[in-house]
Amino acid sequence: MTADVSTRIERASQQQLAAGCEARVFPGASASVAIWHGGAWSYIDAVAGLRSEGSGPVTTGTFYDLASLTKPWVATAALRMHQAGVFDLGARVDALVPEAKGLPVGARPWEEVLSHRSGLEAWVPFYETLPAEPGTGAARAWILAELLTHWQASAVGTSVYSDLGYILAGLAMSRASGKPLDQVVMERVALELGVHETVFFGASRPDEDWKACCAPTGWSPWRERTLKGEVHDDNCAALGGVAGHAGMFGLPRSVARFGAACVAAWHGRRGASEEELIRHATAVRPGGTHRLGWDGKADEGGAAGSSIDADAFGHLGFTGTSFWCDPRRQLVMVLLSNRVAVSDDNAAIRAFRPVFHDAIIDAFDNR
Repeated sequence: MTADVSTRIERASQQQLAAGCEARVFPGASASVAIWHGGAWSYIDAVAGLRSEGSGPVTTGTFYDLASLTKPWVATAALRMHQAGVFDLGARVDALVPEAKGLPVGARPWEEVLSHRSGLEAWVPFYETLPAEPGTGAARAWILAELLTHWQASAVGTSVYSDLGYILAGLAMSRASGKPLDQVVMERVALELGVHETVFFGASRPDEDWKACCAPTGWSPWRERTLKGEVHDDNCAALGGVAGHAGMFGLPRSVARFGAACVAAWHGRRGASEEELIRHATAVRPGGTHRLGWDGKADEGGAAGSSIDADAFGHLGFTGTSFWCDPRRQLVMVLLSNRVAVSDDNAAIRAFRPVFHDAIIDAFDNR
């Protein structure tokens, strides 16, 4: 049975990726689907196209900028820190960030920040007016001070997807642990999964060999160069390439391993504390579909497609990435692409994602 399902999924994945390349949704893409059967996870990989126009072909070893797929990794690290008594999700922001004292956001708890309900605005181009050298302590301090003022009382309790919230949380997690954020995520999430060499913050890698296998993400007007192995997100670059909202690179199978661990935890196969963690993270919250580190299935027209289960959780990334877990089916779908290599304005991925996810689920269900 597993062989038949795997064959159908591999065929569907390959067909979808090839169609995406043909339609110029992206120059190339890589996907990995994990399925649970017979007491073990199986992984089905597919690739298509080129790393960029005129470049070499995409392989299963091609690294992609994960963009906001960074957020579930950071949120999982935050939850494990909470369980360890290092980072209290119920504590006020200003307990760890004294710069927020006297500001409205300082009174909000980290639970709200990480579930996009603290009132912080969605996005601000801090990099455009950065008065200090990117990546320096002065740059991070300036961005933090600016960020704390971008808050709206009317948005508290309502799901407003916020990069600002995750930038703030990443800085606070580093303070709470006394370690750089990249080290926190590596130690508390990636290392335990054995994927620390294949999912990581690119800016913190001591070697640069992996960049030769990385799909570029196009031209940055701010940095005045084509980006390859550098984070596409300019705010993250201004912070030094490591931040709570973006900065990680990875291979699709390694991301799928993270999803498989989350689904296994959801079913109680990784112990009580891990089940409690993922159930808390993915619990439905009032005011929108966003959970803690994850998004949920939209009522209609969502990127996850129409066939995925109502209990599904996942995330999208600006560069053209997608990561969805269907715990009822015990199915994980990872799509990595560099659609921004065509153009930041290339919006064809919006129509492609739900079709891709529905095709994989249809293959899984043998419909």
